[in-house]
Amino acid sequence: MSGTTVSKGKFNWRLPAWACHQSASSIISMAMAFASYLATGSYGIAVFAAGLIASGTRIFDAAIDPFLALITDRLSTRFGRVRIMIVVGRAIQILCIMGLFFWGIGKGAVLYTVIYCVYYVGASISAIASHTGNPVITTSPKERPIIFRWMMIYTTCITALLTFYRSKYLFVKHGGLNLGAFQELALTACAVVVVMEIIACIAITEKDVPGSFPKKANGKSVNFIDMFRLLTGNRAMQMYVIAGVSDKIASQVVRQAAISTLVFGIVIGNYEFSGTFSLIKILPTILLLFYGSHLAGKYGTKKALVQWSAISIVCAVLMIGFMAVIDPTSVSINPVTTGLFIVLYLAYMCCSNVVSSCTNAMVPDIVDYELYRTGSFLPGTVGTLYSLIDELISSSADTILALCLTLIGYVSVQPQPGDACTSSVFWMTMFLWMGLPILGWLCTLIAMKWYPLDKEKMAEVQEKNAAFRAAQKDQREANAK
Repeated sequence: MSGTTVSKGKFNWRLPAWACHQSASSIISMAMAFASYLATGSYGIAVFAAGLIASGTRIFDAAIDPFLALITDRLSTRFGRVRIMIVVGRAIQILCIMGLFFWGIGKGAVLYTVIYCVYYVGASISAIASHTGNPVITTSPKERPIIFRWMMIYTTCITALLTFYRSKYLFVKHGGLNLGAFQELALTACAVVVVMEIIACIAITEKDVPGSFPKKANGKSVNFIDMFRLLTGNRAMQMYVIAGVSDKIASQVVRQAAISTLVFGIVIGNYEFSGTFSLIKILPTILLLFYGSHLAGKYGTKKALVQWSAISIVCAVLMIGFMAVIDPTSVSINPVTTGLFIVLYLAYMCCSNVVSSCTNAMVPDIVDYELYRTGSFLPGTVGTLYSLIDELISSSADTILALCLTLIGYVSVQPQPGDACTSSVFWMTMFLWMGLPILGWLCTLIAMKWYPLDKEKMAEVQEKNAAFRAAQKDQREANAK
């Protein structure tokens, strides 16, 4: 049976190796988080205008996603489907990073916007590769959380090391957050991405064959009608969109470089402390990811997501309260407040990473549910239809951040370490840092009440899909004779 899992008890090395692809997306996004700094410092674009450009490029990304999905869900080459998308997507992204960070410096807003748009074409193709590879690398709902466990582990470890590298080495070497620091960080991130994608391509090779991608029950090609039926008839997809998009808006804001600067460089007053903390969080995050993904495999992704979303809300509320009652500048100085901050922030980071892992694990389940429901295997369509809605809505994240920064006085420059921490700066930072994620998790809890794919339902889905795949395999063998 195509796409089946390995025998019970045997370690499936392809799962952690394939997870490198999804983690590479986070690594390359970390470099792009400084694009807004380039816009204002190297391209002469105002802060709010840079936010509007970022939002506009994400809307452009949303507009092209459905067309890319139709192409990729029909794609078949001698080198497979997934590997071709990985190579093409990442090549476009890396070339655009070189253009933004090196070749286009000082050449104005138009070139900046064009390169930014092309970057998102590559990002979309890379995302479709993820959505297409995840359902075929294993068809076991119990194993799928393992992919996203390793994805979050890699992302946590590598981003922590890059954060340490940025704040402890580049910040000191280049005398601040400036063009030289951004360029060196971009080159390092791209090198890491290339290595990770080579590993991912090796992992997916065995599964990246025509037999892993079932044809539609009616034998026809994927079309826009399939997209419409998916969105209007697949309740799991509808609830996932609500949960995923609400969280994405918050995470899109939080991972911007300006937030790290606001929290550590201005509110706490010690930007280099972010590098130290980034290393401290690695081990606890890994341990909790193993525990959380184990529960997701054992009890179902839906149940795990509900539990960890609720815990994350509690952690975020406690962090806001803690920062409000102490002197934030003592966090990196006073051993007591340092210890309490580390404990609270570690709990928050670990729980939110488990939530992300559970949310990502739902996508291949939804792909299988659509196959069960309609006889159509639409991994690219499921991923890009979600991305279409996600980009249209979460594109507001860059505008939200730019507007909030403008409201506290950052009109023509980005926040810089050492800026004054006024009352308005403090509370705006708390809203962007912890408040937005709380709102996202509340939406997730509401959406999960109507999400149908619990552990029992997924067992039923996989049983029917196994029979469908077996029938197609028999038909291919009969035709070959």
